Amino acid sequence: MTVILFTQIVFVCLLGAMSPGPSMVVVVNNAIFRNKFNGILTAFGHGIGIGIYALFAVLGISLVIETNLMVFNTIKILSIIFLLYLGIQSFFKETALNFDQNKMEGGGISFLEGLSIAMLNPKIFIWFIAIYSQFISIKNDIFLNISLILIASLVDALWYVFLVNLVTYRSVLNLIKNKIKQIQRSIGVLFIIISIILFISIFL
Repeated sequence: MTVILFTQIVFVCLLGAMSPGPSMVVVVNNAIFRNKFNGILTAFGHGIGIGIYALFAVLGISLVIETNLMVFNTIKILSIIFLLYLGIQSFFKETALNFDQNKMEGGGISFLEGLSIAMLNPKIFIWFIAIYSQFISIKNDIFLNISLILIASLVDALWYVFLVNLVTYRSVLNLIKNKIKQIQRSIGVLFIIISIILFISIFL
């Protein structure tokens, strides 16, 4: 794996992790209303859930490549369209996230809450199909495919651990609350740019 390829994979995985949504709410709330340790456990649980989805995506895409290359190329094009849709949706959609809910539903431990919030979101699987269809080819060795899974899991977990340490400072949490729309729109713009670059690369 080249440095450039590694950087690209880390970057897109980080963008996915940073997108505001239910996962962010669960991790942040556990960190604030329980304690930092519970927030970190939630982060690692979520990272493992992401790794499982990444595994399914890599295996599924690899199987499609081996059986029908035309279907794979179709998936790549549809994936780019999906990324463009996500970018436009993130830019225009008004997302309201409740970071002040101090009553957690369910009695599971923090780790399982992080794992479940990841596994119960099928949109994550579609995201990985869209992203990893751009990185997987018939030339990939097993090391690269395993790296795709591990990078997704580690980047997600480390991002949320970093977020947990940030939000335990009340001033940082307030900043995130106030700037959540700007954060979402910035990520949306990056999604749009990535989809355009990927679309152009098909014809190069």
